Amino acid sequence: MKSTRTTASRPDALRTFWADRLAEGPTLSDAESRLRRYIITDLLDDLRDATDPLEKQMISGLLFERTAELMLLLAGKWIGTGKWLPRRLREWDATRAQALAEPLVSGDHAALAERVHAELDRAGGRVQAGFRR
Repeated sequence: MKSTRTTASRPDALRTFWADRLAEGPTLSDAESRLRRYIITDLLDDLRDATDPLEKQMISGLLFERTAELMLLLAGKWIGTGKWLPRRLREWDATRAQALAEPLVSGDHAALAERVHAELDRAGGRVQAGFRR
């Protein structure tokens, strides 16, 4: 029969282990950063070429999502989905969150493309020619 002390301390040790990992935040490898920047570069080019209003809306939403994720991950912050992504972005940097969100909300696709391009530059720039997954 196992001792009560061993059984009780294991959950506590696991909680401590994972609490420390959660507090550290995520890390973004160079390969993942390049992949994410490649996807954003591709979406940015698609937005600039799109003429269909529905396509523009869809691409704009994806651009916001992918760019916000990259911004958070580069800062060592956890990302979220749905309503949690803009909330986490605002918690981290309300000014940059507003700058990215404002053109999306107003439907200003050209301004969104400019903001995304600025964030992409901050993250290391466009990834296109010669990129391999």
